[in-house]
Amino acid sequence: TLWKAGPMLIIPTYNERENIAVLVARIRKAVGEEPIFFVDDNSPDGTADEIRRIQENDSHIHLMARPGKGGYGSACRDAMKEILRNDLASYVIQSDADLSHPPELLPRMIELLKVCPVVIGSRYVAGGGAKNWSFSRRFLSFGANLYARTLTGVPVHDMTAGFVGYQAAVLRGIDLDHIRSEGYAFLMEMKFSLHRRGTRFCEFPIIFSERESGKSKFSRKILFEGIRFPLKAFVQRFAGRS
Repeated sequence: TLWKAGPMLIIPTYNERENIAVLVARIRKAVGEEPIFFVDDNSPDGTADEIRRIQENDSHIHLMARPGKGGYGSACRDAMKEILRNDLASYVIQSDADLSHPPELLPRMIELLKVCPVVIGSRYVAGGGAKNWSFSRRFLSFGANLYARTLTGVPVHDMTAGFVGYQAAVLRGIDLDHIRSEGYAFLMEMKFSLHRRGTRFCEFPIIFSERESGKSKFSRKILFEGIRFPLKAFVQRFAGRS
């Protein structure tokens, strides 16, 4: 399907069957026929089948079904490359499938993308936050962001934000194949690479909601990658390498 210039949503999925119908309904209510690009990693729970079922009545939904569990970062990369290669959109917005990011704020993000190259839905600017989080989870997340911001030197409050919009022209300016991270580190590496190219960021507040159904994909591997990437970025900054 060829879509006209405008925004396109990228949503990576793995075992998110229960959330898909609600998510699509909320997106449709917020932004009408906004094209949605799902990338599913062969979810055992039949997420791809649920997306196909909704596709039957919604021609603005695209599905990239991948054979194995390639991971979050590669799902976003593959979708971005496909969108850029075929000129499918002038703005690319990545969002999670677990209803943690508010689709109701998509109109705000799209407005900001008209004037700002990269727009971040942020928990850590005035008015932002997270609901249903324990104190330890808040402390860990805030600490991780402070750590990432300090070591990478990127002037963004929410370095691990996954609700991010990009002007397509900005994505064309970086080599997506060089972004190797997979988990939350992918979100940091994207921001770091764009910052190194002098890209301007805008943040606006969102309230992040803890998932209600399905299981978190957080793992020890993702945690260690998240600790390692800012250190690697710190070394790169002072070694003067691009």
